[in-house]
Amino acid sequence: MPPVIIARNLYKCYAGFSPVLRGVNIEVEPGELVAIMGPSGCGKSTMLHVLGMLHAPDSGSLEILGTDVLTLNREQTAAFRRGNMGFVMQASNLFDHSTVFENVEFPLIYERVPPAERWERVIRALELVRLSARVHYRSNRLSGGEQQRVAIARAMVNNPRILLADEPTGALDARTSRVVMDNFRTLCHSGGVAMIMVTHDPKMAEFCDSVYTLDDGILNCRKRELPEVARQGGRNLLAAPEPVLRGALVADAFPEASGCDVMEEAHRIHAGGLLSRIYALRGQSLFGDTQYALPLPVRRIGKAHALQVFGGLFRHIKGAPHTVWQLWRVLPSPPGVFGVVRKLWDVGCGALLARWCLEEHIQFLYAAGARDPATAVWVAARLLNIPFAFAVRQDDLRHFGNDWVRKAADAVFVRCDTREAYEELRRRLPSLPRERLALLYPPLTLTPPEDDAVMPPPPGPQPLHVLAAGTLCRRKGYDVLLRACALLRDRKVDVDLTIAGAGPLLRRLRWQAFRLGLRKQVKFLRQVPHDSMANLYKASDVFVAPGITRRSGESDGLPSALAEAMAFALPVVATDLPGQLEVVEDGRSGLVTPQGDAVALADALERLAGAPEERERLGKGAWRRVREVLDVEHAEERLTDLFYKAFKAERR
Repeated sequence: MPPVIIARNLYKCYAGFSPVLRGVNIEVEPGELVAIMGPSGCGKSTMLHVLGMLHAPDSGSLEILGTDVLTLNREQTAAFRRGNMGFVMQASNLFDHSTVFENVEFPLIYERVPPAERWERVIRALELVRLSARVHYRSNRLSGGEQQRVAIARAMVNNPRILLADEPTGALDARTSRVVMDNFRTLCHSGGVAMIMVTHDPKMAEFCDSVYTLDDGILNCRKRELPEVARQGGRNLLAAPEPVLRGALVADAFPEASGCDVMEEAHRIHAGGLLSRIYALRGQSLFGDTQYALPLPVRRIGKAHALQVFGGLFRHIKGAPHTVWQLWRVLPSPPGVFGVVRKLWDVGCGALLARWCLEEHIQFLYAAGARDPATAVWVAARLLNIPFAFAVRQDDLRHFGNDWVRKAADAVFVRCDTREAYEELRRRLPSLPRERLALLYPPLTLTPPEDDAVMPPPPGPQPLHVLAAGTLCRRKGYDVLLRACALLRDRKVDVDLTIAGAGPLLRRLRWQAFRLGLRKQVKFLRQVPHDSMANLYKASDVFVAPGITRRSGESDGLPSALAEAMAFALPVVATDLPGQLEVVEDGRSGLVTPQGDAVALADALERLAGAPEERERLGKGAWRRVREVLDVEHAEERLTDLFYKAFKAERR
């Protein structure tokens, strides 16, 4: 491939000073990482500015990407630079009070890129520097190294062919500098980006393919080893990989207001090349938009599309084997007037989803819920004659209806998230073939890194640090946990409790803690960012899951926070809910107490408070058990295989 930069006999002199550049000659190949070194004041930055078309040379020639850039006017120069070059300076120059996404998005707004495309490109640029998990963080909350990596992502978001960097690691420590240079090497050697970097640090120059020194205005080459990509060309690092299957996930809300099961499931399906779109039946939740980092914008229905939803009931979709009203008559209605209205909305949503799927060439639909999402997906799949599947959660079983029989009969598979849900569904749907009913536990949404160091406990007596996490609602049984803490206080057992989560019972639980005299022992953290939960797990001694089954039948299945705590080797105390008993074995991977029994819960915590060796033993058992049950090593593979095989079988 031809060089991307060819500079010949570049001269530059400022009035009243000796020449800064004296006949500089350089060629830069695609994928080549070039370092320019030299003492301060020798003209390195000036040379970078000339090559970046920020300053014009006094004489010489400069050809970039086959264009004689010295013949361009001011507007043409600016447009050429925006379309082909990225700049990374020593200071990251981020907007302090803007999020990482907003900082990286800014060049795309300037170029008038559509919002849906902006989201995908920003996330992919952040994935290049391994910072997609920080997409919603404000930049002033990031470390110096993270800020510099955001600056790299911002420079790359327009997919430039050339990257120019002026002392990009000058303000960073040695370890962070190596991470940044590894990012640069990936961009160059994998993506074919040509990069010229000014640096004083010889250790950073060792990462480069070519090293030049600038001395007294003359450029000398010390090393030049062209990478393989310079001869073969690179690939577009921001381009979406070709999907194995164009699938769409449909959820009631995405991301969820609490919990990360659906979001983690979407990440795993996307990693397998089986997810191209995400649809949500509702708009933004009352709790705000939970953070997520998939390079797929969420297309929501909500109230904004109400006219389209009801209009879809009367619109015939071209080429569909059924009409919407034919499907309406086939699908049984839930009881009551409210059930009919709900069905009307779900069927209308399904008709709108069918239109969207036609526009985006969707081949497979998956509903993350057995009620509204499954109904909408069933309608869309029948209209388009494409395969679909849906998931059944523990809470869905409370709303089992006659429409489930029809939806399950037409689905290529039905996924259950607990053994209890699996057995209950087999009992209620005896005609459903067993091979179309799959048990896949929810994935672990948070695990400790392999090299995570365990800090020794501080000397002296310490209180037992108890953690509970989840939505603050009645089925979680937090009122029982507060009564147990009051009993422990009366028994002179030193315990402090942290409850992480938001929900409708927050004020009531705070008032209960006040009435019980537990203001100093209990801390409410409201909604905690998901990746910050790791610090809570590390700082705790015991995790408690005091869930109960309400009279209405509402109960938890397998809480994601319980599985995460076990993955962090925390001993757990859980009630005897069937879903929790699938991972917690009494005396081996935790302690089990009866539901709603504050005395038994206090007894279990008192037992662990005085036995650190017992906590360590149960923590190790919890770590082994959660990996065994959830099949952590093969969870993603099993999920993607299930989708791919079901699609292939349906198409035969």
